[in-house]
Amino acid sequence: MLKKAYMVILRFFEKFYWIFFAAACLTLAFYCFRCLDVQYVDSWDEARHGVNAYEMIQNGDYIRHTYNYVVDDWNLKPSISYWGIILGFRIFGYSVLGLRFCSALAYLLTGIGCGLFAKRYSKEASILVLGFFCANTLPLSAHLARAGDADALYLLFFTFAILAMFRIRENHRNLYICGLLFSLAFLTKSWHAGMIAVIGGLYLLLTRELFTLRIKEWGVFLLSVFAPLLTWFGWRYTKDGFTFLIQMVKVDLLARTSGTNYEGHEFPFSFYYDTVFGNEAHIYRWLIWICIIGAVAGTILLLHKKALSRIVLEDSAGYLLWFSVPLFGFSLVSTKLIWYCYPCIVPLFLASSVFLGKLLRLPAEGRKAGETVRWKQEIFGGCMWLAAAGCIFLTAYFMRDTYLTVIRGAKGDGFQMFLQESVDRMDAYAGRKAYIMTDTENPEHIGSWDQNMLFLAEISGDFHCMNGGVEEFLKEDEEAVLYLDRGRYTEYAEELKGTEILYGSPMEEYLLLGKEKNPGAL
Repeated sequence: MLKKAYMVILRFFEKFYWIFFAAACLTLAFYCFRCLDVQYVDSWDEARHGVNAYEMIQNGDYIRHTYNYVVDDWNLKPSISYWGIILGFRIFGYSVLGLRFCSALAYLLTGIGCGLFAKRYSKEASILVLGFFCANTLPLSAHLARAGDADALYLLFFTFAILAMFRIRENHRNLYICGLLFSLAFLTKSWHAGMIAVIGGLYLLLTRELFTLRIKEWGVFLLSVFAPLLTWFGWRYTKDGFTFLIQMVKVDLLARTSGTNYEGHEFPFSFYYDTVFGNEAHIYRWLIWICIIGAVAGTILLLHKKALSRIVLEDSAGYLLWFSVPLFGFSLVSTKLIWYCYPCIVPLFLASSVFLGKLLRLPAEGRKAGETVRWKQEIFGGCMWLAAAGCIFLTAYFMRDTYLTVIRGAKGDGFQMFLQESVDRMDAYAGRKAYIMTDTENPEHIGSWDQNMLFLAEISGDFHCMNGGVEEFLKEDEEAVLYLDRGRYTEYAEELKGTEILYGSPMEEYLLLGKEKNPGAL
């Protein structure tokens, strides 16, 4: 009776698969876009990318990026991620939503692409992988899907490049797609894209596809890789010669991979396992166990049936390389940041969903084959199905946890909200020089603009941000504005007598003050 009911459920799922798939995609879209503009703007990569993209538009220069209108040699990434943010600004205006839109869209497309790819194994796998993307707590909460930086676009290109690599044996033209996507990944995240080349090279070597490629195919592949790279470099060269490329090599490659603890991000070799894959608070540790159990069970079954499949072995090798190469590669370098290992999470999702999908279909496959299954095999199949059901429950648990912490838990910042509400780009005082006198992330930098504050000041009021606090504001001969908190307004009340309150009131937490041009200034 129970088996018949289960078969009815499977047939119902098969019949309405595309409805379930669409529902899963909409759920992932909800996780990507819901409350996207609420979360506190991060002061490092997110704000920096936002400033770079905004100033590209203001400067009319879409290849060289600046920070506070000075050429930026700290953010040494090529241009594609900035263009994604510019696209968001064009669609949604200068806003936090515009800043993050392209990242959320890229993550959604990555999940949908993986779901469609997993369908080649089973329809159940394609739905499961989308569920795992929704339960993906870390990338949804920090520095990827809901953040305005380069990582989500990079993950999209990285993932699709590897998926194209898996299909090279079916059609060698997929090699050109893989090369183009590698190039786009490089133009998004710079040297991180090297992991794609290592994975692809080892995979083609292990599968011996490397030796089946003709000279013409090699030529087209190299063209797909280098044509975009040389086009970008030639464009960049017209701005500052080799300067930017040299800095990319010296800082972004050598300094961050050496043992000098550059920027204070040096951690032990086990950093990624300790903080991500071995952490019980996230789903990844459980998925690793699912993959291990699946690999052992699959090997035993194939050996028992003496039916080793070349395709299965090649796919397994591909997933293993996809997971292990970035994990060990980034563990070896000096600089370690959690988001460096995010590409390793995707093969975990795919491999786990493939195994669990096979388990869910065991009763149906046995019935279709017309097999007479002994009671021991029935018990084994039932236990495995219960294990799969338990994993689905586990996924639902982490999806709920991610929803509560990432979406429902999204919180803004009082000063950031005030800054956005205090000015409109059409206001008479928009576009002025702007000073600040509030608490900052570094207590020693009072009177200076943190990166996130500067970003919001630029997109909200097109302000030109100046450091120096109250003292420099009072010395300013041009029209200017000053942001400060209530305590400092009281502290500097005597000096600020001649200023005008443009937004807020003396009883509010923050104030925006303005002063007119000094009549004596030339």
